[in-house]
Amino acid sequence: MTSLQQQEGNEQLWFTVFAEGHPVLVTKQRRYQMLPGSPRCKLCAVPFGGAGGWLMRRRGLGASHRNPQYCTACDAFLEAFPGGAEVPMAMMMVDIRDSVSLSGQVSGREFAAMVMDLRDEVAKVLDQTEGFLLEFQGDSVFAVWPPGFVGTDYAAKALRAADLARQMIRERSNGSAAPVGVAVHTGKVFIGAVSAAGGRIQGISAFGLEVNVLARLAAAARPGEILASAATYAAAERQMPATRRSEVLKGVSQPVEVAVV
Repeated sequence: MTSLQQQEGNEQLWFTVFAEGHPVLVTKQRRYQMLPGSPRCKLCAVPFGGAGGWLMRRRGLGASHRNPQYCTACDAFLEAFPGGAEVPMAMMMVDIRDSVSLSGQVSGREFAAMVMDLRDEVAKVLDQTEGFLLEFQGDSVFAVWPPGFVGTDYAAKALRAADLARQMIRERSNGSAAPVGVAVHTGKVFIGAVSAAGGRIQGISAFGLEVNVLARLAAAARPGEILASAATYAAAERQMPATRRSEVLKGVSQPVEVAVV
């Protein structure tokens, strides 16, 4: 991504990448996704493992030692172009219900295994819907569908992820799997580079009211329940299911209408 050029300041560049799709990045994503291997760079999708990763390393492109979730080129991009932009996107949060109580019923090792298992299952859902794993937040997973990465049907893909998550929960409904709640929401968020101590760019995250709405909805979802906001159905140009309710969320001025997937 070092060939990306600064366009009218970093904000315009970030908007182009995440809202519209930067032609240089889109070309690289398509090319790299044809190569086998995982894990992959969270931005350009270059493979780090497998045969594809071996080939890329021979060409001098591999995981950054400083920031292993990104390749060396994308890590350099984050350093060279700090900032962000407000972008409309669909989001999903998968959260373990009653995690404090649950962690007191099993050993620390067993609870960690439950969290790792959940992350693996969510990763499969994202692979099938082009979701972008943004970050792990303790015992929850935060994913996004930026239009610049997945196309204008980003909200529909998030709803598809909700359907797959429902199947995942159904298959996980046994005593050894942690109970989870899922929320899907769509809105405008600020997505940009975040810094670690010392000012070094660490990665990418999203901020704003809509992110907080998503987190509140995930907390409101009952064990095994998936809530999808009316805003997501509107963005996907789909009618909401009949099973719906309004959620009054702490810190949010208006009730949020959701469908129970």
